[in-house]
Amino acid sequence: MKKMMISTALATSLIASVASAETKVSAYIETTLGSGEAPSTGTKTNQGTTIGYEHGVTFSGSKELDNGMTLGTKFGIEDGDAAKAKGISFTSGSTSLMIGNDLNNIDDKQTVPAIANMIEDGNKGLGVSYNANKKTIHEKNNISLLHKSDAGNFGLIYAPKLSSTGFDDSNPANSAKTGSGLAVGFNGSMGVDGLGVNISLTTQDSDAGLDSKEQEMLVLGAKYNFGNITVGAQQTQYDDTSGTGYSYASGKSIDATSFGATVAVNDQFSVGIQYAELDGDGVTSTEEITSITAGYNLGGATVTLQYHDAENVDGTANNNGEAVELRVKQSF
Repeated sequence: MKKMMISTALATSLIASVASAETKVSAYIETTLGSGEAPSTGTKTNQGTTIGYEHGVTFSGSKELDNGMTLGTKFGIEDGDAAKAKGISFTSGSTSLMIGNDLNNIDDKQTVPAIANMIEDGNKGLGVSYNANKKTIHEKNNISLLHKSDAGNFGLIYAPKLSSTGFDDSNPANSAKTGSGLAVGFNGSMGVDGLGVNISLTTQDSDAGLDSKEQEMLVLGAKYNFGNITVGAQQTQYDDTSGTGYSYASGKSIDATSFGATVAVNDQFSVGIQYAELDGDGVTSTEEITSITAGYNLGGATVTLQYHDAENVDGTANNNGEAVELRVKQSF
């Protein structure tokens, strides 16, 4: 009976807290119409035209605590994955302590400007291996700090178990015993109008056998806005890493390099171009991808048309392919 009374009191307190907190709901849906080739060293096979969707719903809340801090909560559903982003945060002034998943993405930033998707998130039928943030840990269950200033945002992320990404509750055995991850980074203008700088260093010790097999991801990027024109470049170096599978290899390294530019022709219409390549140890032939995009803002929705040309896909010489994708996105 005593336990029941305590549980009832706790439940009542939680309900009262939710009732007095500020709660917001946001959502988006993207409809895609894509067509492209399956990359091949010989005769290309068209994969046909396919209609697809991407969607997400996010519930967020905030509440002022008695000690003056702000408690934040977030729960998201994306493409059918429950709580893709989830967790809580405690904020005092410009500094936040967060416990969750995909709340602090300081090691998942990119400075190359884009109208629609970045190259690695474009038409996935091409199967490119290039990835500017392959070893990010922001989507692992983690604890992190984020400090915001006029110069930019400084962040720190620690993931005690890289296999832990879902609902592990209070049972550590729900996730396999694996290595940990640590990331530090900065993203901001450094006080210069038009400038954007991105620096981060992520270390993963993800070997399932818990041997000392650390991989590092160093990201360096910058962009600058000249009125209606934005240009940017970024290089990601993966140390103790080899091949297009980004696997551990002592003393080896690969580089993912990209740059691009966008032009706002007017308030509604914009065009952009991106180029990216992946090379280094274990990559037989440098993978190269070029993407050209046009976008139009309809006010309540955006429409983009993106063309991709990929060469030496997955590091295989003359393994080439092309793809085009029409995308309509609405947020509400």
